Amino acid sequence: MTEGPTAIILETPADLPRTLGELRATGHEFRTVKEELRDNLLHKLRSGEPRFPGIVGYDDTVLPEVERALLAGHDMVLLGERGQGKTRLIRALTGLLDEWTPYITGSELHEHPYHPLTPVCV
Repeated sequence: MTEGPTAIILETPADLPRTLGELRATGHEFRTVKEELRDNLLHKLRSGEPRFPGIVGYDDTVLPEVERALLAGHDMVLLGERGQGKTRLIRALTGLLDEWTPYITGSELHEHPYHPLTPVCV
């Protein structure tokens, strides 16, 4: 008998801002995903933390190219044969994202409060 996938449910911390005013009071600044990736990669480079844990054998080839692309804000296309670590690399990139980002409650697109997209959220 096989079991289905296990859902990961993260509980939202109670101390997060609930209104736009509270969010502004925290000093939060809007960043695009590319800016967030770049800033967090720079932090890891400066602190000496491992940037891509679990990826072995590409320290002198692929990983420096990925780091340069992220620092420059480029889009990337990963090409290669099966089993070369493309999916593992993409999953490792999520480690460079912030744990929480604000969004408008009830928004289908999870729009950022500073940059709403749909007329309903504006």
